[in-house]
Amino acid sequence: MERTKLLTIAVIGLLLLNLVTIGFLVLRPGKPGGRPEDGPPGGEGPSRIIIERLHFDDNQQERYQTLIEAHRAQTRELASQSVHLYRDYYGLLENDQPDTAQITSLNRQIGQNQREQAQLNFDHFNDIKQLCRPDQQAAFRQLVSELSRLFGRQQRPPRPSPDGQPEGPPANLPPRP
Repeated sequence: MERTKLLTIAVIGLLLLNLVTIGFLVLRPGKPGGRPEDGPPGGEGPSRIIIERLHFDDNQQERYQTLIEAHRAQTRELASQSVHLYRDYYGLLENDQPDTAQITSLNRQIGQNQREQAQLNFDHFNDIKQLCRPDQQAAFRQLVSELSRLFGRQQRPPRPSPDGQPEGPPANLPPRP
């Protein structure tokens, strides 16, 4: 009887834990796996940060949203092209003797795609700069100096080396901004 009671308590405890976990996932702000810029209004996505830091008025915000939509569409197109290029590039490894002309061609196309992505992002921020009034230019310059922190990709933590020490810069260096 005591064993049955213990198992019943354990099952009820696990059930409650599952319900709390599901409740947390359902009720928390934002979407699981959602991108920051697609988060809830007032969130800390890049677009919200830019609007707040540059003190955009309503008209500027509308024009900025138009820029964002165009930028996202162009970014998706370039990302799609990149996926296809890399698929074709690594698909060449299926051949016993990959064609060096195709390798070279795909290398050039991948490089061109990456240059286009970089230029697209540069142009996007230049368009944002053009939206700014003269009194907002100082805030824009400050924002530009922080771009790597705001929009940089998450870095993986350093992997430990065989001796147990993490690979990467020495611990006595200051953290990257």
